[in-house]
Amino acid sequence: MKSMISIPKGLTHGEDLVVIRKSEYEALRRQFKELKDVLDKIRRGEKELRNGKTKKVDSLSEIR
Repeated sequence: MKSMISIPKGLTHGEDLVVIRKSEYEALRRQFKELKDVLDKIRRGEKELRNGKTKKVDSLSEIR
């Protein structure tokens, strides 16, 4: 049986805690960072679209 550690409620202010491996935590942090970056780019693109700073093209060859 794995050992169990009791964390005093005074330390957690009555909140529930979740314990995960550091590697899992770092992976979740990386995913969160990537998601935040993507959402920032989407917001910036939507803002540029609203402000008329985008250009409509019919094919990818027009971009070159």
